[in-house]
Amino acid sequence: MRFRILGSLTLALLLGGAMTAVAAEPNEKLTDLPVHPGLRFQQEIDSPVCGKNANMNLYGAPMKASLEEYISWYKQQLKNFHYVHQVWGDRAQELFYSPDGSKGIGITGIPDSKGVFAVTYMKFSSNLTAHQQEEFSPSNPGCK
Repeated sequence: MRFRILGSLTLALLLGGAMTAVAAEPNEKLTDLPVHPGLRFQQEIDSPVCGKNANMNLYGAPMKASLEEYISWYKQQLKNFHYVHQVWGDRAQELFYSPDGSKGIGITGIPDSKGVFAVTYMKFSSNLTAHQQEEFSPSNPGCK
């Protein structure tokens, strides 16, 4: 009896550990890009970007997240990615695009703050050009 209880407890701990490891995946499910620690999945969004379909997963950031630290972390993780800084509606928009333009990550800042509001992982139906990556914004959805 004692062995059976101990065996069940050990099995439960092993399964619990395996479940934790699965929940803490280092890469994002849509894009297979690295996920900053502490992000919480919020929702899936489909939206056009530069006239192309884009699937997006939006993640909420912890309240004390630092925009400077997030930019630094993503620059370290995404060494060959094209980095674009923009401001949309008083919010910093730090964008990282894959070398082929097929996917990206957007970090949205908090107005009048050095904090992070959200991180968006994006996968495009066809690759964005360097020009489109530089020009995209809500006020220029066609990337002209």
